[in-house]
Amino acid sequence: MSTTTMTTTPTIPLELVDIILDYAHNDLPLLTACSLVCRAWFPSARYHIFYSASLDAQNAPFFARLLDAPLSTIPHFIRRIEAKDTYEGERWLSSLFPRLSVLPALTSVSIASSFDTTFSEDTLSTLASFDTLVELKLTECAFEDFAQVQKLLCSLPVLERLHLEADWPEPRQITPTDESPSPRLTEVYLRCEASHVLEWLMMAPQVAPVSKLTLHGVDADDLPTLTRYLQALGPALTHLTIFPSGSLYDVLCSHLDLSIHPSLTYLKLAIDCDASNLLMARDLLTQVHSPAFKEVELSFYSIRQVAKTAEQWTGLDELLVKPRFDGLERVTVSAMIAARKARETLPRCQERGILNIVYQ
Repeated sequence: MSTTTMTTTPTIPLELVDIILDYAHNDLPLLTACSLVCRAWFPSARYHIFYSASLDAQNAPFFARLLDAPLSTIPHFIRRIEAKDTYEGERWLSSLFPRLSVLPALTSVSIASSFDTTFSEDTLSTLASFDTLVELKLTECAFEDFAQVQKLLCSLPVLERLHLEADWPEPRQITPTDESPSPRLTEVYLRCEASHVLEWLMMAPQVAPVSKLTLHGVDADDLPTLTRYLQALGPALTHLTIFPSGSLYDVLCSHLDLSIHPSLTYLKLAIDCDASNLLMARDLLTQVHSPAFKEVELSFYSIRQVAKTAEQWTGLDELLVKPRFDGLERVTVSAMIAARKARETLPRCQERGILNIVYQ
């Protein structure tokens, strides 16, 4: 009597398939092959294949036609859009961007423009329709007025990360809006009229607990608003980056009080390498009383060690190795020119092993 043993090919659990494909998220040929293996693998593979789309004047028309195709299956998979619409190529944003409104699950949008053309109403309406966005990055973009900025941000209820490098005419005054910006904002990068944005953010019933704040071009006129905004953030703030504009060394420290941020972990200052700015950096660091403080970064164009700055370098070096900064893990010095001189200007930090030199 003979018996026949039937064997079956073991199937891989879909949970394990997902983990494997997650590891292979950058391997496009492998993902493409996996999407054709079986219907069960199709969604996971296509999630990574079409997760992000980078659009410019050359490929945006083709991408729009692909989305419009009757049998197109990719809109649901796209989570991230990078759109470049600059004077280097034919401008396409106003005509083609509205066709992206068919994307139902976007979480991140990045637009690079060139300041010379304001957003069209159709473009803004499309952006406002992406109510699942957690990240919005606008670079060199222009608005007709600040009211457009307010309206756009109020339409994004779950926004967490905002990068705003934009321009708009000076408003007569900052007026409150009926709706509020996202209460989930945790990261804000402003390279614009920052005081307009900060003033408006403080008008919300509850100020969003921004933990990472980056400000470019801060001048003396911004300081009163910035001071009040930092006070409103208080313990929520963990990362602060300031790129001052002009000479603020004599007023910045008198306006800011970093001691009110007990959770501050990181401080970055982009300054000139002169005596007054080095003194300003030291005075600001003197205000830090956070037990969580881990890193300070000083960004220069060039590091200079001359007689006029020797005392300030020494004072800064001595401050950073004091017991109050025992938790400091990294002192980063970045520069385009002569970055290696940081070893000479901060010898105690170098000896302690916390000096980190970055060549820009």
